[in-house]
Amino acid sequence: MSARREEARWTRATLGRDGPPLDLLTAHFDQHRYAPHAHDEYTIGVCVGGSEIIDYRGGRIRTGPGSIVVLAPGEMHTGGPAASDGYAYRALYAEPSLLTEGILGSPRTSGTPSSTTPNWPPPCASPTRT
Repeated sequence: MSARREEARWTRATLGRDGPPLDLLTAHFDQHRYAPHAHDEYTIGVCVGGSEIIDYRGGRIRTGPGSIVVLAPGEMHTGGPAASDGYAYRALYAEPSLLTEGILGSPRTSGTPSSTTPNWPPPCASPTRT
């Protein structure tokens, strides 16, 4: 029987000398389930192994390797394994100003990015929204 893995590693980068921070989470969880929570930043997650279930906006998102999920700031969500083999993902947490003003500080003309579908699977993956 293999040991269970519950690992999380954080990395912080700063854009330019005085730019906003970018936080990157690299995680692998066999059993860990996130309680409902929200972030002040945009969360851009990429599933790199296993499968995860995310409760979000009254629905349930199932991800698999290669799935990209973008969650808006302030949006309540959960996360947990969809199967016994757990899940692994990387998530980038970007301040809203990075997406509304861009890296060079010029304001976007269309305002805050948004989407009604937070899950964008590539053609090679088969995650489903249940």
